[in-house]
Amino acid sequence: MPQVSAAQELEVIARTRLASLMEDKLVTRISALSTLRRGGETTERLIVRISVETHKTSPDFDQAAADKAKDRIKQALGEIGCDVFFETDRSA
Repeated sequence: MPQVSAAQELEVIARTRLASLMEDKLVTRISALSTLRRGGETTERLIVRISVETHKTSPDFDQAAADKAKDRIKQALGEIGCDVFFETDRSA
């Protein structure tokens, strides 16, 4: 049976916790990144792509909607044990 890396395990947990938000198309992509640091220590990071336009130079930028989307995602993730970064889905 193949071993699952910490990043893969993190991604599976995040996908499970964010499944309903993915169905609602608020979350469009989830990926996990594992970085090897000095001394052999690894650090995992979760990257979540959201479909709310959050670019401040956009004419339809809505900070309240962007903050609400991020809060919903953070609440759904709960304590995940790593840093979470948000990307904006520019195609939405």
